[in-house]
Amino acid sequence: MIVVFLGPPGSGKGTQADILAVRYGFYHFDTGARLRTEIASGSELGQTIASFTDNGNLVPIEVIRELVMTFMRNTDSRRIMFDGFPRNLEQARVLDEGLEELGGDLDFALYLEISEDSLIDRIVNRRFCPECGEIYNLGSRPPRQPGRCDIDGAGLYQRSDDTEEVFGNRLKVYLEQTVPVLEYYKARQRLYKIDGDQDIEQVAEAVAGLIGLECNDSA
Repeated sequence: MIVVFLGPPGSGKGTQADILAVRYGFYHFDTGARLRTEIASGSELGQTIASFTDNGNLVPIEVIRELVMTFMRNTDSRRIMFDGFPRNLEQARVLDEGLEELGGDLDFALYLEISEDSLIDRIVNRRFCPECGEIYNLGSRPPRQPGRCDIDGAGLYQRSDDTEEVFGNRLKVYLEQTVPVLEYYKARQRLYKIDGDQDIEQVAEAVAGLIGLECNDSA
């Protein structure tokens, strides 16, 4: 089974992808995490990537293509999901070509619908742990100790693009380039919409039910 999560920045794609990985054994391709790892390395490629992401722009297809193809060639998992990819029609076609090359096909494109007010709240209050990758929200899911990760005690940080100003640009880019992907998958009868304004567990239950998984249905 191959699944992609679609939705605007802050809609909860990463959280739901993590749940599928932990509960149902999906192998998780997280574009954002892979790109951030490269940025953190300080390499020339990482600096190039940062010049795009710091301003809320999309990373060039040449970089994404190599990340995706390497991922698919190196896994034999029966369950694969993509989070943060594809973000435009070109990327959607790259994914289709890669899957076809490997004899696979996309099963579900899950779109998390969410209000703009909820998005802004999630973005500006979002904090990350640099050690374990845990994500917090200062409003809805704060750490027990302010500024510290519950798991390892590391100091939390706010991404440079998690501000209301940069978010406005990110949302504009999303509307211009990602929304057409919804029509692409709708035409292929692969698009399924889920109410992303629900709490995390409600969304997780909706996702599992839609793609036909039970709580004890591990890989």
